[in-house]
Amino acid sequence: MRTYNMVVSKKEANIKSDGTAAYVEVGNILVYYPELSELSDTLPAASKYQVQDKDGKWADCVEDTADAFPIYADERMDMLFQAVWASVKATARNRLKSGTAQLKDGARIDSTLEEMLEVTGRNGEALAIRREYFASFKAFLPSLGKTAAWVQGIYDIVSNVKNLPYQSEARKTAIVGFVGQHASSLSTEDVAKWDRVISSILEAAQTADPLA
Repeated sequence: MRTYNMVVSKKEANIKSDGTAAYVEVGNILVYYPELSELSDTLPAASKYQVQDKDGKWADCVEDTADAFPIYADERMDMLFQAVWASVKATARNRLKSGTAQLKDGARIDSTLEEMLEVTGRNGEALAIRREYFASFKAFLPSLGKTAAWVQGIYDIVSNVKNLPYQSEARKTAIVGFVGQHASSLSTEDVAKWDRVISSILEAAQTADPLA
């Protein structure tokens, strides 16, 4: 697990001269996040690491640099990592007292992958979240400009997660891309809510065909 000192800001009542909302920093909180290779043995390691300076510019750095982020050679993997990172940030913010960098009573910042993957609700709630995700994914597919038959076919394949390893490598690669594109269109709250479902699809799509 890697760590990052996340800046916490709150929106001010005043509006800036350009018409956008103004934000003020209220503190920092240490958050933990996994690299893709920690999520599955089939996902790649980072190709390099970068850190952002006080002016917002990015520069290459060594792996153990404080607050450095992993960068992936494959843009699709970079997109997937950004979804993971968005989920981590959204989960952390949801556990803070409004307008502060202080945790709500009884809340914690997950520091291990096991804590992040804990099922905190009943099975029925987990199934409802799963149904919500696949409904959103199916609603997204027509935006790719394909036929209705194609949309239904891809939806049927992706929603049958346990059978994804048996798909062709080309189709699994395409599915990873579709899931990543869908994730990039979501709010940070939805990414956080559906993170376990997304991760299960991507892991299955990265698994070698056991019959090959």
